[in-house]
Amino acid sequence: MFALAALGRAQVNAPVAPDAIYVGRVFPNAALSVIDLNGFGQSTGDPSFDFSYQSFPEGWSKFPTNPNLIQYGPTLFPQLYPGAFTLNGGSSGVFSLVRNAQLSDRLITDPTVLAPGDMMLGHPLDRRINNGLDASGCQSGGGNACAITGKQVLSVTMGGPHTLRPTLPNEQPLNFVIGGGNPISFAPHPNPPGIRSSPLCTQPLIASEEPTSVYNTLQPFPGLLNLLVPGDPFGQPPWLAPTGLLSTEQNSFFVGPDRPSAPSAPCANYMIRQQLGHYLYVTENERDEVLVLNSNTFEVLERIVVPDPTELAMGPNLDLLAVSCRAVDQVVFIDIDPLSPTFHQIVDSVQVGDGPRGVAWDPGNEDILVCNENSNTVSIVSVFTRNVRKTLSGGFSRPFGVAITQRQFKFGFQRNVYFAYILDRAGRVHLFESGPSGVNGWGYDAVIGKTGPIFKRARAIQPDPRQLTSGVWIAHNFQLNALGQPTGLPGGAVTNLVLESSAVGAIPLNFMNFNTPQMRQLNFKIAASIGSDVLSGLPTDIAFDNQRNLGALRNLTSMFGSGAPVAMNGKSQVRNVGASVLNTSEPRYLFLPVREAAGNTEVVDVIDLVTLQRVDVNAHQPGTQSIAAPGARLVADYFRQ
Repeated sequence: MFALAALGRAQVNAPVAPDAIYVGRVFPNAALSVIDLNGFGQSTGDPSFDFSYQSFPEGWSKFPTNPNLIQYGPTLFPQLYPGAFTLNGGSSGVFSLVRNAQLSDRLITDPTVLAPGDMMLGHPLDRRINNGLDASGCQSGGGNACAITGKQVLSVTMGGPHTLRPTLPNEQPLNFVIGGGNPISFAPHPNPPGIRSSPLCTQPLIASEEPTSVYNTLQPFPGLLNLLVPGDPFGQPPWLAPTGLLSTEQNSFFVGPDRPSAPSAPCANYMIRQQLGHYLYVTENERDEVLVLNSNTFEVLERIVVPDPTELAMGPNLDLLAVSCRAVDQVVFIDIDPLSPTFHQIVDSVQVGDGPRGVAWDPGNEDILVCNENSNTVSIVSVFTRNVRKTLSGGFSRPFGVAITQRQFKFGFQRNVYFAYILDRAGRVHLFESGPSGVNGWGYDAVIGKTGPIFKRARAIQPDPRQLTSGVWIAHNFQLNALGQPTGLPGGAVTNLVLESSAVGAIPLNFMNFNTPQMRQLNFKIAASIGSDVLSGLPTDIAFDNQRNLGALRNLTSMFGSGAPVAMNGKSQVRNVGASVLNTSEPRYLFLPVREAAGNTEVVDVIDLVTLQRVDVNAHQPGTQSIAAPGARLVADYFRQ
């Protein structure tokens, strides 16, 4: 192994969404880390490898097991070769923590990060900075005439039950977008490409290689067949090589830009270019700022001054970021559209109740709900006006967390309302049903009920991305049975709370019941509860893998939503696919940072959502291993609410 000496912060080249989970770690290990879900990329890491392919020790590179490198290496464009330094050594495998060029898994540390409180991923970086030779691209020292925005053409159709693929010639696309940025539904190949010895562009500095091009030596179409397909990502037992992707549906394609030497006119269209990452937003209330990072290189892009930033909520159209500011009882709005003249500026604020903490943006772009912990209220902020349109009170005991599921117009129970789940410190979940209310309406625009189960010491709540009929996951203490009763097992738990109903369709309010909020044939159900017999300790946050997602399709909105739905990469929880409505993301794994684990440290438990069992992330060690990440407190995926 060749170690690389570096001045200042060690270089980072991390895989990007949808093949990444972002981990926030707190004192005394304050840092940000990335969990690799790809395993075959040329990230920063240990380049050690047995090229007889007989042994695969823990921590050594898995990049040379990429079948495209083995079979095609020099034939691809750009060419693929094993790394020789920690700058381009490659992935240590699926479910490993990405390491920087100094082989640390703490990719950005104090004093840059002191106490990360919440995280969100926004637009792809290439919408503002890239290596195309046009206005938004490379200004000097390199560049690619074939990576211009006009040649970035998204043309996709269904590739599986919950994935998209590039369309074939003469095939009708489900979505067609020019210059929309790198799509969230595809991982680049490799993920990530390696750091080059000479930059692709010097102004702005882009040091990493392009993803595998649409061009190769067997062009014209169909070219080389991508050999990196779903398979065994682990190589179990540990003396075997991994053979395929963790995703059970193909999510990686050769869709990078054409050769830079080609004149611009005959360049083939492409879908993914440098830069590969997204804008990563992190609250730092120790410094009164929202930190903006490159999710691939972890470079600091901006610091936005915000008073006591606590939690984040992102508009489903990726236009605004709402930040709850606990000390000043406000929610401020930051412009996050890379093409806007006020990009990364605070453009509005609204006064809410006392001690705002949890905040969630309705995925249909109607309302923003804010939990005011100190005043026992919830503020409903209209997306249209960005003013408080209603304040909910009564029955709450220090509400601190909220999750919203999409208005069910043509799917789910088809009641044409959205539901919000408000979690308080007493461990109750209060169900809010949206309007329109009144005698001509069909929704109460009010809290209509609360759970019987008490989610003791609850820490986090997130929507269940799989439930078209609405549901959430809650991290708390004490496992529950199917009736919602504590089982008596001590320790942490994570519970899937869903709605069930015997009625389908909108139920009109009438003069007899319009003023008396009630569940109206809705019931809470504990669909699953995972406790201390599976978990390593007390979970503090929740994330899901996004490897199978339809995010490159247009957002789905309703007649009550604000503005036109964004053409791609939006945060809507559902998508139109022909005559059907499907959930946007179909995860297989649940990620839980866990406190008070064995050994008195923190880990990230990985739960298989099919078996509801903990996944062994390291076959080299005996027993069922979790991801060791001291200080881990929060986790984030692309569709985090």
